[in-house]
Amino acid sequence: MTEYDVIVIGSGIGGLTAAGLLARAGKAVLVLESHDRPGGYAHGFKRKKYRFDAGVHLISGCGPAGYRGGQIIHKVLRALEVDKEIRFIPVDPFSHAYYPGFDAALPQTIEAFVAQLGQRFPEERRGLEELTRLCLQVAQEITVADEMIAELDHERALQLLPALFEYRKATLAEVASKFIKEPKLLALFASNWPYLGLPPSQVSFVYWSTMLIGYMVDGAYYCQGGFQQLADTLVHGFRKHGGEIRFRAKAEKILVEDGRVFGVVAGGQRLSAPVVISNADIRHTVCEMVGEQHFPPRYIRRIKKMRHSLSIFVVYIATDLDLAAMNLAHESFCYRAVDHDHNFARTAAGDITWLSITAPTLIDPELAPPGQHLLMLTTLLPYQAAETWKQAKAGYMSKMLEIAEHYVPGLQQHILFIEGGSPATMRRYTQNYQGAAYGWDVSPDQVGPARISNQSPLKGLYFAGHWTSPGGGVYGVSVSGVQAAQKVIGIRKQGEFWRELQENEEAPS
Repeated sequence: MTEYDVIVIGSGIGGLTAAGLLARAGKAVLVLESHDRPGGYAHGFKRKKYRFDAGVHLISGCGPAGYRGGQIIHKVLRALEVDKEIRFIPVDPFSHAYYPGFDAALPQTIEAFVAQLGQRFPEERRGLEELTRLCLQVAQEITVADEMIAELDHERALQLLPALFEYRKATLAEVASKFIKEPKLLALFASNWPYLGLPPSQVSFVYWSTMLIGYMVDGAYYCQGGFQQLADTLVHGFRKHGGEIRFRAKAEKILVEDGRVFGVVAGGQRLSAPVVISNADIRHTVCEMVGEQHFPPRYIRRIKKMRHSLSIFVVYIATDLDLAAMNLAHESFCYRAVDHDHNFARTAAGDITWLSITAPTLIDPELAPPGQHLLMLTTLLPYQAAETWKQAKAGYMSKMLEIAEHYVPGLQQHILFIEGGSPATMRRYTQNYQGAAYGWDVSPDQVGPARISNQSPLKGLYFAGHWTSPGGGVYGVSVSGVQAAQKVIGIRKQGEFWRELQENEEAPS
């Protein structure tokens, strides 16, 4: 078949979400993936007897309960009728943070989170609770903002979405410092900032709130068998509803005629479709696959002014150390300084002074043989940190092992397998510009209405993934896939969209 209703370029979680939901809505959908497997940054790989996740450590939104407007991954899997085919393992605490002279677990639920940290800093307890409640309010308001703002005048929207309007341009540091004064508690509260790629002084408070509340209220989860299982399950749901996916099929050109797209060229073959959703790098999509001449000059200038996120460096390790006996958490953030601006500045300069340690076998032992464990050491790094990553990789791996040794004593003497993934590795496998881990940075001036919309000015061209609205992370790109599918079908309200899918499934054939 060479004629489709929709062609999706890229099988990251955002692209698969959009493709699956549109197939469920009755569209003839084709997904083109240049790699040999789906998932993007969520893909997994096997080495010897070990199953590693490429980059994802933790996700939220997988259960039926949570905050108003959340649970997006659960809703998508249920809509595709594959929610019973995958198991998510709760992770509580969702992380453990280490600093010079102190550390703390960060548990799920606002109550437990406030109780845990409030016990350490009793004079700050009230401010901490007010801050986390504000994060919840913002997270709930953002899920309905698009629908409300479109239907209400400014005054009424301001009344119904007060927190979102007040803090839409604020950073995490600006807001948190109004409620908390103790530097140690501020550092602990912001410990998971690497998940969004920016420190508290630069990351959007609104986007931070959705991530934090996702873990605390929607719940933090690991995907049993690794996150490749999530991608594979989405593919199964997509195919179950008539979708087609082609691997090792690189999209080379998006075809345009009379001001609208009409197909894609892949492997020299012309494939027709009136709708194309790009889950690929937006700059590459617009400037290379389509061509700048097909867009308003102002749109091109805007894209070229956007700032992209840093990449990541990962060390994948198998060890015979008894990690369970060390009381290691699933996810540990290890910092040598309380000041996250300092931590980020060193990162941006290409220096490794902190890292996260992920031990997925503590909750999913079958990822490795009995008596063995897997570790992922991860840090952010700019692509430009090395002239040639092939030569620089060993030095960075050595530095990360040296830091990890402080938290996992004896690690370097108990390594059964080790491999490194540099920003060049990330670029090669995902084709993201400079291996960007989160697409555009999620700073206040690049989220919400300031982010590139899921619908482009070119008729028939849409976007899903971390380069578009709402932003990066598995949860964010899942939302982007839902938003792209909604725009293709022409349904603005998400509640109506889910009902439409349900009605479509129940309609007689």
